[in-house]
Amino acid sequence: MKFSLINKKNFNLQIIGFALISFLPFTLLIGSAVINSVIILIDIFFIIELIKNQNIKYLNNKLFYIFMLFWSSLLINTLFSDSFESSLARAVGFLRFIFLVFAIKYYFSFSDYFYKDKIFRIWFILLLLVSVDLIFESIFGFNILGYSNDLTGRLSGFLNQELKIGHFYFGFILISLSFIHYEYKNIFLLYLFISIFLTISFLIGERSNFIKTFIVLFLFVLFMDRDFILRKIFFIFTLIGLITSIVFFNDTYKERFYTMLITPIMADVMRDGEKLKFSNALKTNQYGAHYDTAIKVFKNNVFFGTGLKNFRNESSKKEYINKEFAYNHLRQTTHPHQLHFELLSETGLFGYFSFFIFFIYFLKVSIKQQILNRNLYHLSGILFIFATFLPLLPSGSFFTTFGATIFWINFSIIESFNKNYKIKS
Repeated sequence: MKFSLINKKNFNLQIIGFALISFLPFTLLIGSAVINSVIILIDIFFIIELIKNQNIKYLNNKLFYIFMLFWSSLLINTLFSDSFESSLARAVGFLRFIFLVFAIKYYFSFSDYFYKDKIFRIWFILLLLVSVDLIFESIFGFNILGYSNDLTGRLSGFLNQELKIGHFYFGFILISLSFIHYEYKNIFLLYLFISIFLTISFLIGERSNFIKTFIVLFLFVLFMDRDFILRKIFFIFTLIGLITSIVFFNDTYKERFYTMLITPIMADVMRDGEKLKFSNALKTNQYGAHYDTAIKVFKNNVFFGTGLKNFRNESSKKEYINKEFAYNHLRQTTHPHQLHFELLSETGLFGYFSFFIFFIYFLKVSIKQQILNRNLYHLSGILFIFATFLPLLPSGSFFTTFGATIFWINFSIIESFNKNYKIKS
């Protein structure tokens, strides 16, 4: 697509929107204030663009109205919150992500998707930079800026002491692999990057995000085309062998992934014969204390929960003491570290079912589109959301800036390709 095809009248606004969306993943490595500032700027320029072009009807669609209904359910929840002020601020703030979804879709669709490939290229370069930095840290114990963290077997990269770079990595791996596939059309190169990205995800040491990454990569390889099934199976088992070798030949990773994760679950199996249980394993795990507390908070607030951003206060109450859990003294936390428990404890059945009715509708439409068009960017977003919704696996808070931004970027990509758009061969 030639540059001259861009509407010169709106060129400046388009370039600003393009630059801000391209820069958005970089803000995740800087901090919440910068992330929110960029998102708000994207929203503002998007709305100005619509008004200037008299194109407000762009928002006149079913998804936008369903989004607003979901947002309304969050506002209704605040009326029953234990702390109205804190819940209201979080519920109102959620509006920025609604407009972000439509802004990304809007800028992606400009001039026959003129900006799309450029945005994905910039995001891919960022993931490469983060990957090189994490490899550097795994070798020298600090990253290229001199950052390090205090926990053995964990990498933090550009996030310094914040141990959530694995979530960032999980959020952009499939997008980058889709870019590699369409840009270079080389299956060997694609498999090479899958191997590299999976290995780095493992080295980061975030067990939950690694498991999610492995699952989505497995499904990505399986569904990206209908050919070479045996080659795919061989490749997947080769990756499993590689990761298993690292676990058993490195004491640090053996401790984190085998002794601390697999051994307690196997002990449950041995204790209960053929019946697989997780209850005993969770009782010796800090996440188990969070889950137990969240369940009890939900039982005390079945219909509307304790309110957004209120788990941090509610979880400290003495009524949630449970000495069966070894880490119950650490039960008080900002959120239950699991999406389902967070929604149930903070929004109750009303918020939980509002949330999943919205996503069941969206995913139903999206999966039908994927079957028709078989677009890898589209598939990437669907797989990311699927893995995010997996039960039991620990996760960051759904409503905090860092995690929500990654989630809604992936959601935006699905919606951007939810029409009959086809990649040019």
